[in-house]
Amino acid sequence: MKYRIVKLLDRLHWLWLALAVPFLLFPTPKRSLAMLVIPGLWLLNWLEYRWSPNRALGSTQPGAPDRQPVLPYTPLNLVLLLLALMVLVSLWATYDIANSLPKISGMVLGFGVYFAIVREGDRPRGWWVCLLVFSGLALGMTILGLAGTDWLTYKITLLNPIIARLPLLIKGLPGAESGFSPNEIAGSLLWVLPLFLSLCMGCLWYFRTLFRSSGKVRTVLLLIVLLIASLFVSAVFVLTQSRAGYISLALTLMALILIALPARVRWPVLAALVVILLGSGFLVASHWEAAQAWITGSDLVSETGLSLSSLDLRLLIWPRAVSAIQDFPITGMGMNAFRKVVYTLYPIYTISSDRDFGHAHNEFLQAALDLGIPGLIAFIAIYIVAFKMLAELWKTTHSTSGGNLRSSLFPNPVLIRPLVLGLGGGLFAHLLYGLTDAVALGAKPGILFWMLLALISGLYKQLCIANYLDVPLKNIARHK
Repeated sequence: MKYRIVKLLDRLHWLWLALAVPFLLFPTPKRSLAMLVIPGLWLLNWLEYRWSPNRALGSTQPGAPDRQPVLPYTPLNLVLLLLALMVLVSLWATYDIANSLPKISGMVLGFGVYFAIVREGDRPRGWWVCLLVFSGLALGMTILGLAGTDWLTYKITLLNPIIARLPLLIKGLPGAESGFSPNEIAGSLLWVLPLFLSLCMGCLWYFRTLFRSSGKVRTVLLLIVLLIASLFVSAVFVLTQSRAGYISLALTLMALILIALPARVRWPVLAALVVILLGSGFLVASHWEAAQAWITGSDLVSETGLSLSSLDLRLLIWPRAVSAIQDFPITGMGMNAFRKVVYTLYPIYTISSDRDFGHAHNEFLQAALDLGIPGLIAFIAIYIVAFKMLAELWKTTHSTSGGNLRSSLFPNPVLIRPLVLGLGGGLFAHLLYGLTDAVALGAKPGILFWMLLALISGLYKQLCIANYLDVPLKNIARHK
C-alpha cells in the first residue's frame, strides 16, 4: 500500500515542482523552506525505487524498473555536483544570506528543473512534451518582456515610435521594481531564438519532404506556428536594442549556416569570410583614428546604439571583478554580493554608489565572483560537456540509418539536424552574449538555461544510445 502511494506521488513530481516554483522565484526567509521540495522529490524517487517489488528482478527482466534510482545519469552530473557544492560554500562566504537568497533559490530551482526535464524526457514522447513546455515558457517570457520591460529610448531612435506605444504593464516585482532590463530580456531570448529560426528554416528547406511524409495539414500548421513564433520573438529581441545580443545572434547564425552547408560549399564560403574579415581589419587599421572615434561614441554615428561607448563601464567593472576574484579565489564573495560590496572594497569613483549595475557584465567573471574559481571551472565545464554532447549528436545525425531511431523520435529524419543546430545555437549565442553581459547564475530567466541543458542531455541519451545499441528508443531504459 505504501509503495502505491509513494509511486503515485512520485509520478506527480512535476506537479510538486510547479507548485514550488512561485516560492523559489520570489523567495523570502520564510519561504526559503520551499527549497527543500527539490531534495524531497529526489528522496521520494529513491523511496519509490527502494520499495519497488520488482527491484530485485534486475534491469533486463520483464517488469523491472525502467529507470535509474533517485537521479537519472547524464554527462553533466559530476559538474552539477561541484556547482551545487560551491553554492553551499557561498552560504558561508556571503556577507548577507538574505541578499544572496534569490540567487541561491534560483540555483536550487535550476537543479530541480534540470533533473525533472531529463527524467520526463527519457523517452521520445516525454522529450517532445518537454520541448513544447520549453517553447511555451520562452513565448510566455517574451510576452512578459513585451509588457514589463523598461525600454530604452536613447539607443536606436528609429524604434522610439514603436516603444512609445508599449505601456509598462508589469512593474514592482522583486529585483525588477522599475521593469525588466532589456539587456537581460535579450540574453534570455538568445537561448530560444536560434532554435525557432533553425526549425523554421528546416521546415522551409525540407517542405516538400515533410509534405509527402507528414501530410499537408500537419506540415502547413507546423510551419505557420514556427513562423509566428520566430517573428514574434525576433521582434521583441530587436526592441531590446542589445548590442551584445545583436552581435551574438549574427555570429551564431553565420556559424550555424557554415555548419549546415555541405562540405564542398562550406570551405569556399569560409575562405570568403576570412578574406572579408582580413580586408575589414586592414580598413580599420588604415583609418584607426576614425575607428577609435566610433568606438568612443563620437558624432561619427548619429545613433548611440551603433557605437561601443558602453565599453567604458565594462572597462571599469572588469578590473575590479578580477581583483575581487583574486581576493576570494576559493569561496567567491557569495552569490549576488559583488554588486553591493564593490563600492566598499573596490570603489568606482566615477560612478555614483547609488547605481546598481547588477553584475560584472561577464558571466564567467560573475560565476567566479559568486562561487569562486571552482564554481567557474564547473560553469565552463557545463559548456564543454554540452558542446561535446551536441558534437556527438551531430555525428549521429549523419551516421544513423536505423528505422527505429527515426520513427521513434522524429516523424521524418530531416527534422533531426535543424533541431540539433537550434539547441546548439541557443547555447552558443548566449555564450557569446555572456562575454560582455550576463544573465547571472540563479537569475529568474535562467530556468531556460537549465531546460535547454536538459533537452540536450535527453536528446543525447536517446539518439546516441539508441544508435549505439541499435534498439528502439522505447527500450533504452532497459539497456542503461
